[in-house]
Amino acid sequence: MDSYFYIFLISMIPWIELRGSIPAGVLMNLDFTKVFLISLLGGIIIIPFVFTLLDHIFPIIRKINVIDKLYLYWESVVQKRYKKYTDWELVGLLIFVAVPLPGTGAYTGTFLSYLFGLNRKWSFVAISLGVLIAGIIVSIISLGIDTIV
Repeated sequence: MDSYFYIFLISMIPWIELRGSIPAGVLMNLDFTKVFLISLLGGIIIIPFVFTLLDHIFPIIRKINVIDKLYLYWESVVQKRYKKYTDWELVGLLIFVAVPLPGTGAYTGTFLSYLFGLNRKWSFVAISLGVLIAGIIVSIISLGIDTIV
């Protein structure tokens, strides 16, 4: 398979996302512009799918005790992490997603938007901008500041 397709797939893996796909593309010596854009696309394209999953599939599978316990655990962890951003709503969501640490990407941002009942359209914009900023930060770290400037 094409190396760029692998980058795209990596960028869509929960908790890895573009924090893993950009460094992987750099290590594979792929064209950085393509790696960045493909990783960004992968990070953004998952947002509507996660909303759909949360709206339609999660209520059904939460009836399974183990999955419900995992869901409730994830919910408590996410709410604790996001607590300092709640007053800022969408701006807080953007900042939360923009911090390129494990558990702060598009999946968790979408889950937060769902939990707090934020406007979906504006959440999509905030999460997408957060993914973009995280991508820029990861790119600077992956390439080194000297290469970019």
